Amino acid sequence: MKAIVGPASTGLGEKICSLAGLEKIRFSFKQFPDGELYVRLLEDVTGVEALIIQSLSPPQDRNLMLLLQLISAFKTNGGGEASVLIPYMAYARQDKIFLSGEPVSAHLVARLIEAAGADRVALVEVHSDAAAKGFRNSVLIEVTGSFAEYYLRNGFEKAYVVAPDKNATSRAKRLADMIQGGVGWVEKTRNKETGCVSSTEGQLNPSGRKTIIIDDIISTGGTIIEAIKLLKSKGASQISVACIHGLFVGDAYQRIMNAGASSVLSSDTVETQYSNISVASDVVRTLREKGWL
Repeated sequence: MKAIVGPASTGLGEKICSLAGLEKIRFSFKQFPDGELYVRLLEDVTGVEALIIQSLSPPQDRNLMLLLQLISAFKTNGGGEASVLIPYMAYARQDKIFLSGEPVSAHLVARLIEAAGADRVALVEVHSDAAAKGFRNSVLIEVTGSFAEYYLRNGFEKAYVVAPDKNATSRAKRLADMIQGGVGWVEKTRNKETGCVSSTEGQLNPSGRKTIIIDDIISTGGTIIEAIKLLKSKGASQISVACIHGLFVGDAYQRIMNAGASSVLSSDTVETQYSNISVASDVVRTLREKGWL
């Protein structure tokens, strides 16, 4: 097996290739004056199996089109089995019809990727099982261990772990188990028309304790900021924020810090200046367990 590392995942892709001992397939890409994208593989891939790594982080539509072209170029030019790793899957939050007249965008993205030639797909901490069900052959990768290692090294053993939404409690519990801490959750309500979020106490006991808020995605930061305010009112001694996929739209990162976070951790599934945790070891471990590597 060789690897094709897309431009949205160069850092994570390099780490995965190093850990897994994968040689990279070279390619070139460019954008035409009218905005269309062009991709060309620069070596023979006949009969080669490939792990194609490309995040669908912003700009989502451009990175999706690059992924589709990379898969298609590989398969069209004689490539063998195409295994696709999507560190961050865009549109995964539209995993069902919330309001009449909507599409299920997560499943549309899945069909596009399979139509391009993907034989199997690995998703890192995808937003929901419902989003993953759009793929016929998928593997889900949990990367909480990468965050647990950081927190155990930095004095957060037995910290109190909070999910900013009851539906995300399973991720908080995984982290809490790894660091031997407690777990709680905030009750979140989102207006389906406006997108506005409000948070109220769910099950919380952070008084006098180091506290970690962990979520899968931070976009504008509104949900996290509301959770920080609630935890501070309940007496949390120190609040660290963690997310798998840090989008940090606009000034979201600074607003979270200004709200009272002592630190903000985000992984390299979305590669930004704020990425300070690599999930490469968790990814390689899981793909080896599944027999991909």
